[in-house]
Amino acid sequence: MHYQKNEKSKILIILLCISVIVIIFALNGAKLFYDNINIKDKFYKGILELSLPIKNNESIGDSNELNVGNNLLNNILRENTLNIIGREISTLSPYINENNNFNIDYGEHQFDRFVLKDDQVLEEENKTSNSVDMSSVTAFNPELKKEMSKKPEVLIYHTHTCESYKPYGTNIVDKDKNITAVGEELKKELEKYGISTIHDTTIHDLDTYDKSYERSRVTLDKYLKETKDFKLVIDMHRDSIENKEAVTTTINGENVARFMFVMAKKSPNFNENSKLVEKIRDISNKLYPGDKKNSSFNKGTFYYNYGRKYFNQDSTKNSVLIEVGSHVNTLDEAKASAKYLARIFAEEINGKK
Repeated sequence: MHYQKNEKSKILIILLCISVIVIIFALNGAKLFYDNINIKDKFYKGILELSLPIKNNESIGDSNELNVGNNLLNNILRENTLNIIGREISTLSPYINENNNFNIDYGEHQFDRFVLKDDQVLEEENKTSNSVDMSSVTAFNPELKKEMSKKPEVLIYHTHTCESYKPYGTNIVDKDKNITAVGEELKKELEKYGISTIHDTTIHDLDTYDKSYERSRVTLDKYLKETKDFKLVIDMHRDSIENKEAVTTTINGENVARFMFVMAKKSPNFNENSKLVEKIRDISNKLYPGDKKNSSFNKGTFYYNYGRKYFNQDSTKNSVLIEVGSHVNTLDEAKASAKYLARIFAEEINGKK
């Protein structure tokens, strides 16, 4: 009996030790799991904070506002991890619905897939010192017209070919309803000035957004091999700004989408491309600077460090990436911009130097 009691005591002690060890491991595991969640939250939060564009001299407000903002940001991150990080990871490609529109429902906190910019460093708003009556400015200038050139002088292409406008979806394949319709309108307007223009409508972003610049690079290189001395190479996009007032102005009583430049500061051709952008901007500000009621036609410039593949701006010294309005603009407003863009480009190409 005494031997059996000792054995039972030993068994109880062993079981007790095992229970204590299990509890310790369970507590440590829970702590590690909690810490891991916090690390992920900080990681995703860091990515989002670096992704959101912040204008110079923009203050956040008092500490209460900051705490409210942080709490909201944390909630959004927990509910939308795949939504946010998926834009940066090619394996999490968007779904395409039966109408060939990109369509993913992320619930209450919906982010447009083109809003998050991974390395945007500065948005420089266009500022003009002069003012003209925007209700009576000219679009076409017959003095700039010349005989149609035999060699193409301008190339227009679209890295994000499916970007589109209201009343259609934000991204659609139909070339009569997306950004390519605006590019085609610009081609027609440029040729009125005798500027031979190639408009490429190759779709580069249908099944994978992350590789769209690699694909458009192939298209661009093909044309650069055929014509090495384009006077202007335009990668035409539309932006994702939600504030329609910021991307719309009125010229001659007609609502038109404003245009913006996007540049990669680390591109080997940054200095040359910057000079071209400055000349185009100066022409725009001279012709369409805005007035007391209406904004200037040019909105400004977005600067990135590297962007995606330098936005292919390292391929040529005459390259510009322009955003014509945003998804909140109508297609008609974007197409209406074409005649004014053509006038500006014609001043640069055909005008007196």
